[in-house]
Amino acid sequence: SAHNPQNYTSPPLSRPLSRKVPYLQVMPKADRFSVEYAKSSMATCRVCMAKIAKQSLRIGHTQSDLENDAALAETAATGKDEAKRLQAVAGATRWHHFECFPRMKGTKWMSAHLPESPKKLEGYSALQTGDKKQLEKLWKAILQSSQQTSGKRKAQEMTTDGAGKSKAKADKVAASRLSKLTSVQGVLKAGHFQKLQRLEGQLSLKTSAQLQAELAKNSQVRTGTKDELVQRVAEGRLLGALPPCPKCEHGQVHWSRLGGWFSCPGYFDKEAKVRKRCGFRSMKLQRLSWRE
Repeated sequence: SAHNPQNYTSPPLSRPLSRKVPYLQVMPKADRFSVEYAKSSMATCRVCMAKIAKQSLRIGHTQSDLENDAALAETAATGKDEAKRLQAVAGATRWHHFECFPRMKGTKWMSAHLPESPKKLEGYSALQTGDKKQLEKLWKAILQSSQQTSGKRKAQEMTTDGAGKSKAKADKVAASRLSKLTSVQGVLKAGHFQKLQRLEGQLSLKTSAQLQAELAKNSQVRTGTKDELVQRVAEGRLLGALPPCPKCEHGQVHWSRLGGWFSCPGYFDKEAKVRKRCGFRSMKLQRLSWRE
């Protein structure tokens, strides 16, 4: 009968990606990292959205679901076009400039998912000796910065203790190393870059709250690490404030110092309760006056 437990079939664990693709279970993701010299100038950095120049060092992140990937591969083998397309998207590597990679995810995520050593990255052995050393310095700085963030509260509670002061000093050194490794001149003229570096040094003495207040006064993005806030305020003081997106009129424009591109990732529509993407991208955009 219909009520016989032996005839009962449990429902699928998730919706199908399409009518042509079988039901896929939601499984833990596997993160893979790789490093190489860019084969062309076609790839876009997933942080700054600027093109990655040919032969420049780039770091890739691939996130895959082994169970779902196997199911997609099996379906793609039957010749179904949509399954092939989904398989390609699922296994696509997201590339980043060497300098942008530390901002790919938050420090907590980085600490939990990065391998302990860059020597475990696919492609590491093919790098030149100098680039291997730079990558190792970057890796060490990222992981130290992650530890700095996770131990921030303890350090604040121990400010009067000798060990607490030593920890705070070590944290500043780690942050400084990461900042130097990821600070690039990009499209800035030499004189502007020198001014920017001096500004960043002065602004690093301010608190995150003070930096966020100045960004709020200029209607700029206020989220991110302190290093990112320092960089944003310094660029604003030197170059001017970024205006709202001229295309979607709601998103906040981002600027890439590496490529000089202005772009808009989109915005969150509060009424529809969805994030809407925007494809705005330009090399020219009039900045606004900055208020300190």
